[in-house]
Amino acid sequence: MQLTSYGLTLSQQWKTFLVPVLLVYILLVHLLRDRRAKSLERRFSPAGRASFCRMTTDDAQAILKDLTELEFPKFFGFSIIFALFKTYGIPSVSSLLVATGQLVDVETASKRIADTGVLLLEFALNEPTSERATQAIARMNYLHAGYQKAGKITNDDMLYTLSLFALEPARWVRKYEWRKLTELELCACGTYWKSMGDAMDISYSILPSSIPGWKDGLQWLDEVEAWSLRYEEAYMVPAVTNKQLADSHLEIICMNVPARLLNPCKKLISVILGERLRTAMMYPESPQVYHTIINGVLGVRKLLLRYLALPRPEMMRKHYIPSGPDQSTGRYNAVEYLSYPWYVEPTFSTRWGPRSWITRLVGRKLPGDDGNKYLPEGWTHTEIGPKALRGKGIEYMEEDRKRLNSRKRGGCPFALG
Repeated sequence: MQLTSYGLTLSQQWKTFLVPVLLVYILLVHLLRDRRAKSLERRFSPAGRASFCRMTTDDAQAILKDLTELEFPKFFGFSIIFALFKTYGIPSVSSLLVATGQLVDVETASKRIADTGVLLLEFALNEPTSERATQAIARMNYLHAGYQKAGKITNDDMLYTLSLFALEPARWVRKYEWRKLTELELCACGTYWKSMGDAMDISYSILPSSIPGWKDGLQWLDEVEAWSLRYEEAYMVPAVTNKQLADSHLEIICMNVPARLLNPCKKLISVILGERLRTAMMYPESPQVYHTIINGVLGVRKLLLRYLALPRPEMMRKHYIPSGPDQSTGRYNAVEYLSYPWYVEPTFSTRWGPRSWITRLVGRKLPGDDGNKYLPEGWTHTEIGPKALRGKGIEYMEEDRKRLNSRKRGGCPFALG
């Protein structure tokens, strides 16, 4: 009886200690969870929306960088991958990409995805006027130039792709993260990607305010979204080339999934695609149970992050790009990889860390496997792209770099309307 009483006493003492601690923790989360969003508003929009018209591209990039690396490091980054994937639902885009032969074969497609990721991250996560961002934009423009000159890439194709990079992060955050983007953050999306469109010489003449000009990034984003949705309604239709690209890319995304789970994994991804894109890629609708799983798991995650997770501290910032080149070679190495280890340096961590064991178990490639096949020495900006264009376009890039630098891209892209 004494032991029982003693046990009850310990239990009561434990509850007496645990409950207040838990309540204090929940209160602390409540007080701190929105601190970063409020800090951004104090810094960049002290006068509310009236401040938006003064937002510069430098401001917008700084906001988006924090959203990507601190606030929503999972889905903000993944939404950019999805934006690229979504373009494959447009037959004019998918047919061109299939014709190049770069995206149907899984290994070749993985290289193209790695190259696209390198360029996107380089200009999105470095300051707009930095040499790294400028070189990445110049390289991207060079890789597009031949197709544009031949009339194989239209302005509408370019504008639609740009619209997805501007819009999908907000959509994914709204659906799957613990809070939606604020108006300031949406304005940053519009401001930054409008500036990127300018750097790519994309015409906005089809948008309503192209002549009078937009007052801020939020207005530009609203008009781009309205146009983008109409474009999808008209042109996102089923095509065999859509499915070819989707199949090869789903194989890449699911590369580290065990064989017995591969089919369920693809059905879960099919849920995320949404009806229009799924139909355009000629995939069957997933059973309701997969919708329930996705909504349930991500819904629970959203609640846990909202009410039980403290903000990610600066020391845990998610780094997607290297801080600088290798001092001895001048080359950059990728920090992460999705499928094949393109540009990843073979180190103890990359070959023997926790992820490496999963990769080994499913029989996939690790950094350093197959010698130099996956370019473990890293990359320079002039080498990004198909093998046939490796090291080419240097003169074009230099001229484009001068053009970009002359535009003072760090300023407000709406200053002149």
